[in-house]
Amino acid sequence: MNQKEKILYALLLLFFISLFTGSLAAYSSIATGALFLYGFFFNSLSEKWQLLKERKHILAMLVFYGFLVVSVLLSEDKDSGLHHLKLRLPLLLLPLGVGLLDLRREFIDKVLLSFATITCLVLFICLLSSIYFSGFFAKPEFLYNDALTVILERQSIYIALLVNISIFIFARAIFYSNHKHKGLLTLGTLFLYGIAYLLASRIMFAWLLVVTTGFSFYYVVKHRKLLEGLTLVLGLVIGTVVVNKTLPLTFNRYKEVAYSSFKFENMGRESHYNMQITEDQWNGVNFRLAVWTCGMELFKENLVLGTGLGDKDAALKEKYAEKNFQYAIQTDRNVHSNYIDILYSLGLVGMLLFALSWIGLPILQALKSQNGLAVLVVLTFAAAWVSEVYFARSIGATLTGFFLPFLLLVLPPEKDSIVLNDFDDLK
Repeated sequence: MNQKEKILYALLLLFFISLFTGSLAAYSSIATGALFLYGFFFNSLSEKWQLLKERKHILAMLVFYGFLVVSVLLSEDKDSGLHHLKLRLPLLLLPLGVGLLDLRREFIDKVLLSFATITCLVLFICLLSSIYFSGFFAKPEFLYNDALTVILERQSIYIALLVNISIFIFARAIFYSNHKHKGLLTLGTLFLYGIAYLLASRIMFAWLLVVTTGFSFYYVVKHRKLLEGLTLVLGLVIGTVVVNKTLPLTFNRYKEVAYSSFKFENMGRESHYNMQITEDQWNGVNFRLAVWTCGMELFKENLVLGTGLGDKDAALKEKYAEKNFQYAIQTDRNVHSNYIDILYSLGLVGMLLFALSWIGLPILQALKSQNGLAVLVVLTFAAAWVSEVYFARSIGATLTGFFLPFLLLVLPPEKDSIVLNDFDDLK
């Protein structure tokens, strides 16, 4: 690495650490700001202008943020709108600071493996702390979900996303590189699979299983390695069964699907993975169905431009009051879906811009570059956005604003690259 790359690498490591430090908001802001400034001046403005013309997805991301600004200007509550703009600021700064870099493939690969390693180490510390807080397994509920990440002061849904991305990075290095420490990478991958289970994010763990199963079948067919593929699938099944028998609470969250009916006026307590599920409770499934209903009704009432970014909170509370949805009002809940949040606040125009800039064009760019990892990560974010409003928190916007533009820096692979050289067979 040259001197400029060394400084950028150090700033990236500090940024990665900040993703796991929820209580240190000032440090996170400084790390993100430093990365943006150094990245913005890493290459010349003329080079950035040329790259911007080539990278249509970055231009679309900037246009989407511009539409957010317009939405605030059209809103009555400008203060609320500016607050939401601030939370979404990484969607502007990181594509500008990171998405217009021109980096060597080897440097990008090193950065990604460093991120996955940091994730592994941080979650190992989390596991040790949870074991301690559980009284060395006497209270197993301290090993799951948000309790596992309590020392980070980050919600487990965001950490589960980072764990999935790290697993994909390790897997790429294991199967498509000549990395000299594949044994350690394999151990790290298996460890993160266990952590993904304990984090108990329904959609992220289900997506991880889908990707793993799909890749196993692809690998068997493509490389005709039946034994290795079957071993991978069998190991996954056996491991899941064993872990479920030993630590069964995660699958309690999937049982909530059977209790999807709801009444808006219900003031029953909210179920938890460590509780017996009953019909009179709110749970992760029926509560989302209830708030999604409210969000979709608001969208139908404001089809084109939505309620406006500044007025969306007030409009949602009014809809809750109309439905006598007191539980949602008292707990100050949002609609728990990035898509529905965008639909009702920004309308069809906002949704089309969002889908184009953060899903459609990134996938097209990844396919053009034969970058299988980027495709997986875009789809992983797309899945995560189904059940949470990622842009309602700065960490959600930061994760989105960094990983998608950074992964799309990869150009079409050379024969000796560790990127999926045979990805064209998946098209």
